[in-house]
Amino acid sequence: MSYILIGNMVSLIGAIIMIAIGLLKKKNSILAAQCIQFGIMGLGNLILGGVSGFISNVVGIVRNLICFKKEFTLPLKIVFVVIQAVLTIIFNQSGLYGWLPFFATVVFTWSLDAKNESALKLAIIIGQILWAFHDFHFQNYSALACDIFTVVTNIVGLFMIRKNENKLETSTDAE
Repeated sequence: MSYILIGNMVSLIGAIIMIAIGLLKKKNSILAAQCIQFGIMGLGNLILGGVSGFISNVVGIVRNLICFKKEFTLPLKIVFVVIQAVLTIIFNQSGLYGWLPFFATVVFTWSLDAKNESALKLAIIIGQILWAFHDFHFQNYSALACDIFTVVTNIVGLFMIRKNENKLETSTDAE
């Protein structure tokens, strides 16, 4: 069996989890599910030669675990961005495509302290678009398809959050 097929099968499992995450509304639920997703997707990236994607996923797991325990402050954001930048500089052998996971992760990392889940959803949407280009380059077609579905489910999740916010505003205005 070829490494492309194996990498795509592994990535498909992680990508299915990624799609389901789009329907989650609570930050801690999103972060917990992402840890599982990142582990599986990281392995798929590594099999397909996307070392910077693997690095991004490992850094994402550590970042999410810290977010459960501590408030994600500006100094922590900077530390994680610097760690990932240094690791990407050291291990990236794919030019701009190798930097796309870095940029996607920076967008997400910067939004982690957002009090509004809508901001987190928007960051996921932007990040997944960047990952889509990366996955296409590394022939991670199952992840690419799921990147697109993740964008769609997060847009649906965004509308669900906004709908709930509008209901709350309407009920508050009625009182």
